[in-house]
Amino acid sequence: MPSSMNRRQFNRATVGALGLRLAAAALPASAASVFLADPVQAEGQERLGDYAGHTADTRSLTVTSATGQQLKITAYGDQMVRVQAIRAGEAFFPDSRYEMVVPGSHARMRGSLSVDDHDDSLAITTAGLDGIRILLRKKPLRLEFRRKHSTRSTKAGNLLAKEDGTRSIAWGGPDNSVVTQEFVPPAQDADERFIKAGHGTYGRSPRLDRTGDLVAHNYSTASGEQAPAIVPSYLSSNGYGVFFNTTFDTTFSFGGGRPYGFSADGHHTEGARPQLDYFLINGPDFAGLLDQYTQLTGRPRLPQAAIFGLQMSDKNFPSVSDQNWWRQKITEHRAAGFPFDHQVNDNRWRQGSGAWSGSWFEFSDERWPDPAGYEEWAAANGVTVTLDYNRNNSKEMEGWVAGPPPGYSFDAADLTAVNQKDAVPDWTNPAARAWVWSVFWKKAFDPALKYPGDGLWLDEPDELGPIPYNADAANGWKWSELRNAYFFYLHKGVGEEGWDPDTGNHVGRAKRPWNWSRGASAGQQRYGHYWTGDINSTYDEMRMQIRGMQAAGLGGFPYANIDGGGYHPAANGLISDPLYRNWPAAWSSLSPIWRPHGAANTKSAGQRASRWPLDQGADAQADFTKYGRLRYTLMPYIYTIAHQAHSTGMPMARAMFIDHQDRATAYAHDLQYMWGPSLLVAPLTSDGGRTQVWLPAGSTWYDFWNDTPYTGSDSTELSCATRTGEIPLFVKAGAILPGYPYAQSTKYLNKRQLELDVYCGTDGAFYLVEDDGVTEEHQLGERSVTELTYADKACKVVIRHPRGTYSDAPTARRYVVRLHGLSAPVGMRVNGGATLPAFTSEAAAIVNGSGTVWDSARKVLSVVTPSIPAAGRGGVAARIEPSGEELPTPTGGTVHQVESATLDGAFLDTRHPDYTGTGYAGFADSPADDAFIEWTTDVPDAGTRTLTFRYANGGPSDRPLSVSVNGSPVESALPFHPTGGWATWKTTSLTTSLPAGTVTIRATTTGSNGAHMDSLTIH
Repeated sequence: MPSSMNRRQFNRATVGALGLRLAAAALPASAASVFLADPVQAEGQERLGDYAGHTADTRSLTVTSATGQQLKITAYGDQMVRVQAIRAGEAFFPDSRYEMVVPGSHARMRGSLSVDDHDDSLAITTAGLDGIRILLRKKPLRLEFRRKHSTRSTKAGNLLAKEDGTRSIAWGGPDNSVVTQEFVPPAQDADERFIKAGHGTYGRSPRLDRTGDLVAHNYSTASGEQAPAIVPSYLSSNGYGVFFNTTFDTTFSFGGGRPYGFSADGHHTEGARPQLDYFLINGPDFAGLLDQYTQLTGRPRLPQAAIFGLQMSDKNFPSVSDQNWWRQKITEHRAAGFPFDHQVNDNRWRQGSGAWSGSWFEFSDERWPDPAGYEEWAAANGVTVTLDYNRNNSKEMEGWVAGPPPGYSFDAADLTAVNQKDAVPDWTNPAARAWVWSVFWKKAFDPALKYPGDGLWLDEPDELGPIPYNADAANGWKWSELRNAYFFYLHKGVGEEGWDPDTGNHVGRAKRPWNWSRGASAGQQRYGHYWTGDINSTYDEMRMQIRGMQAAGLGGFPYANIDGGGYHPAANGLISDPLYRNWPAAWSSLSPIWRPHGAANTKSAGQRASRWPLDQGADAQADFTKYGRLRYTLMPYIYTIAHQAHSTGMPMARAMFIDHQDRATAYAHDLQYMWGPSLLVAPLTSDGGRTQVWLPAGSTWYDFWNDTPYTGSDSTELSCATRTGEIPLFVKAGAILPGYPYAQSTKYLNKRQLELDVYCGTDGAFYLVEDDGVTEEHQLGERSVTELTYADKACKVVIRHPRGTYSDAPTARRYVVRLHGLSAPVGMRVNGGATLPAFTSEAAAIVNGSGTVWDSARKVLSVVTPSIPAAGRGGVAARIEPSGEELPTPTGGTVHQVESATLDGAFLDTRHPDYTGTGYAGFADSPADDAFIEWTTDVPDAGTRTLTFRYANGGPSDRPLSVSVNGSPVESALPFHPTGGWATWKTTSLTTSLPAGTVTIRATTTGSNGAHMDSLTIH
């Protein structure tokens, strides 16, 4: 060290000089050098010495070496052990130091250890026949982890990991600021694969299988690097995982000519040194690993159901968006048939400039003069709202105090190289956390204000890389130890301490938060979520994000949140039409969070710079409509797998190896994934052509788009001819996909009609989870679980009554069951009744109360049941099976849905339930002449027909329409009498002659507003 510098100055200068090289390498320098060195030749490394003695209780074993080092092993249940090691003279960190582990887990996940003392070793076992066995050799102290008994077949057998004479726990680096755990490399014939959880900056993952790689996912040292998911954990195909319980920089080495293990680097800063502290978890399957990991670090926070609907922002309209713009944009978007749920506000809502800088967390008097009025409109129209906070505007917010305690920031001397350096909160300071929540509460989230607010977008907490490692934090840590936990403390303040308490000045259980920051720390998932930052708008980026989505799920973040289409478009401000159709429309709709978002400005780049589908071309709009209907009809399935992620840690988007852990090919196919247990998604990452898809052996897979069945194979791939905008999507035989009728908001989804798409070929089951979609009461058991089963040989579907209930749960349900893959139709019955009548469409069957429909082209048999009351006592609600008779001859006429008609002065809507198809048409809300709905149909033979209109009229008086055929009037004022409510549907009819050929049938308003129109049936 230069004599003119103290240690603090030296560290600051060293970091500045090395910053660019460290950022380029993306590795802690001294930790990387430890792994790059031959372990035998590594200079200055201290390893665990010989055994001297030990103490033990029913849960823990502490061993002391001849030189005073200590090794501690603690049981956390039967399948998890914690390993800690310290040098002589040190004390183990208290459990409370790192809050990545849920504080209560240290006591709640208690296990027991048995210790047998032998001359040359200690044999340590957890309880349970399938638990963990540890052999600790004494001279020198060396660990070996095994399963007590084989519960799954692997080439490595019961061995998990072990040390030897030169591969063990070690301390090294400058001033022993690096601690390392090295293991013996797996045997070459073991074919063990290693998966690193989380990802580096921008959500980018070059591959999921990191075998042979050196991987470091840490907070960047550069100011412009964004959105890492810092999860110091990995999984092995051999059925175990490791979570490194430290917030110092970590590096993981998975071979490739380097030692195998992991290290933590304190960067030679003053104060605390990293300690070896990790949890070894025995799955033995990946599902078990993820379950135990999220028990340890916290279950992912389940958002409101609306968050899984379509989210759109005003980013592309930075000079025009305001509360009136939002209302008009959403209304126009919905009127065109698109769904919409969640509004993401980007800067313009805020007081001040309304730009990224110079605006702060408070509704603008100019652009949002009536937030309470807007919230009233949003609540009535099924819209939820996120408000954004930019770290760089903290200084503008009420009550900000600069500087270290009693201020809310760091020492100004440590922020000289940071952008926007006068607004850098230190979230380890409880006062800073309390301050930011108090602003959020007083300016938006206090329910007494009646302002919009369902989520918080916590932007730019990830650009503090130039802070020197030796900088002091309010909690007594150095920045070298804090930086990987920076996101965690922000979310703790906003989630646990801010939103959650059921006391005054907090939201409490009445509403689930949606808090998301640009970047994540392990354990943060129990408070909030994150997104992957300002990514590029390219197919290369898309491929890395597909992998990053899966890697995040493996680290406890199952609700992957990615800018659909990328943030940075091409130089002209646009993305191509094919990229829009393949990414924001297709892949994003089949990812956890559907949020198209980009930086282009429509004022300079034109309307197509917008991510909103209504601003795109006709083909893109058609694709967006298709995927909108797909996602919203599948919402019960999507929301159930979101619940599973919350309760078990299972990602919504499952890497292929989660379900196929023992198949080598699963690790090579990381650009496809399982969307829940039943759907296989292979996003199209080029403009079109052919793509290769792996359909795992042992199953039949149906092409979702055309029902073509394929036999899975582990030796060959399926070569798929693809077109722009059509994502390869396959359904596993035995799948039961639950759905609701399409609606344009999750608030409008009709739970009184449950639809099941069943794919024949093997037995299947699904457990549908439902709740109120808004509150936290689901955590107290206010939810229902409906068991759905399919017996393939009997062609029988059994739907049981829900177990449990919740606010506004349906008291009765109609079921629509579609059997895919039948060779021929058969007569069907419900609950042992008579053979159901057959109709030409599901809509006709619904209108007539119940029935069956055979689609000969797709080989799909639909069964529509009557409405069946829900029974609190349990039992079977509906048993749907063959009656032993042939399918009857179809009747009921031909139904023409209103969504296939031409609308003028009318708009598509879904706010009122029990329509057929994907919506109904509503007329303008004031009396009007000449607004119309016009159907075009082909009539095979001229003759007399009955035209039946299905409608709802919740008003107090008739709403007559004139009806014309091919422009000639056939009825001047067909009455549409009041039906008693807008969700009460009835029919009115007329009889007229229709010519053969193409015929147009128009219904036109005549001086009064029209009724809501669902469909036209021609008999």
